[in-house]
Amino acid sequence: MSTPYQAYLDLLREVGSLLEQLAALAQQKGDAVRKDDLLALDEVLKQEQALGLNLRGLELRRAKLAPQLGLSGASRLDDLPAKCPPELRQEAKQTVDSVRGSYKIYRSCADMAKSLLELNLHQIEKLVIAAGGDPKDLDTSVGYIQPTVEPPRNMKTDFRA
Repeated sequence: MSTPYQAYLDLLREVGSLLEQLAALAQQKGDAVRKDDLLALDEVLKQEQALGLNLRGLELRRAKLAPQLGLSGASRLDDLPAKCPPELRQEAKQTVDSVRGSYKIYRSCADMAKSLLELNLHQIEKLVIAAGGDPKDLDTSVGYIQPTVEPPRNMKTDFRA
């Protein structure tokens, strides 16, 4: 009976490990921002994105395991030890405490990096204003910007054919 519970605890340990890695990357991001190193920042962002995908995979595994353990989507992590078999309660409590600690550290590091990025963006905005530019002209969109140039006709494909 304890096999699904052990698998769930192992999954939580993986989540904790990824959170620790994300915390380290958030610190690296802060360092890159302080040094104005855009290449290092870009590399950190790529690594963060990869870890984010790993977390998404772990969430899918968690969603499959939770119903087997009688845990709903709204169950709190703190409720897990009480739902575990008696022989796993102490291990579950330690795992939950470890994941919570890893999350707090990650959140602190991520908040610090976010503050540094916002500060630097504000400084860039000030420089644009000082140079006589309008900060509203800055492209504030996030993500991929679709090109406005059409590809050559021979590079287009008709999917309806």
